[in-house]
Amino acid sequence: MVRLTHNGLKIWYATPDAPAPDGTLEQRQGVSVTVGVRPANPSNAVSVRYRVDGQVGQSISALLVANDFQQQTQYFRATFPTFWSGDSVEYMPIVSCNGRRAPDPETASAFPTRFRLSQESAAVPASRPAERTAERRPEFAARLEHLAHVRVELAREPELFGETPAGFIINWPPVSGTVDGPALHASVVPGGVHQTAVRPDGIGILTVTVTIETHDRILIAEHASATVDFGEDWRSWLPVRKWRPTLPVRSAIRMVSSEPRYGWLNRLQCLGIGEARLYEYLYAYDLYAVH
Repeated sequence: MVRLTHNGLKIWYATPDAPAPDGTLEQRQGVSVTVGVRPANPSNAVSVRYRVDGQVGQSISALLVANDFQQQTQYFRATFPTFWSGDSVEYMPIVSCNGRRAPDPETASAFPTRFRLSQESAAVPASRPAERTAERRPEFAARLEHLAHVRVELAREPELFGETPAGFIINWPPVSGTVDGPALHASVVPGGVHQTAVRPDGIGILTVTVTIETHDRILIAEHASATVDFGEDWRSWLPVRKWRPTLPVRSAIRMVSSEPRYGWLNRLQCLGIGEARLYEYLYAYDLYAVH
């Protein structure tokens, strides 16, 4: 049972209402962590830092799975990727909300909770027979580093240009936003370009050019190209503004800065994995660096 408090935020896990592995023996796939957070807030974001056998730390994002409005409590759940190797996993959940974080920085940088991994190998998907797995290993393996969770507030009235030779055009500019995570703390500057051209099959090609301002007042230019899945039935609701609850968004992101302290951003290719929550006028995603 783990309970932590900092900056007015409370988190807990490995409890009856927030089950999580703690000193247990787990299978190599499908292991999840549920984290309770109080007080409830739409800006709450939870990630789980972890490392296998004491190696380099990684991070996964947790999804909101339940709201208890009477108790002002939210529950988030993160599922670890398949552990193809290793004997033990250490981890630490972290909640952030509008610049506040819990637990405290010293605890957040540690890995206080651990579990052991079964010696049985993870199941190989049926489409990849075990005897052929070695042949299909990638030549250039990739690693994702979680940089931040991003929440972009969108204008209440998007601009619908309608059908054009380039597709059905919708412009939905940002009015504010936050970038909060282990690598970046910044705010989204209103304005910029946030335009989508929807193809006949319902896939929207999103072009974004936006400025973010870090907590120490450094401007960073962000450029992104993304796909938004409006669904095959998009013509029945998009032109008449009958919004769908959520739309998956996947983006390729580059950032540039003239400030030497942020020069490391200029060298990164990043990915954004998230969704547009149209009823909330919100675009939320996790920002990853590809290594």
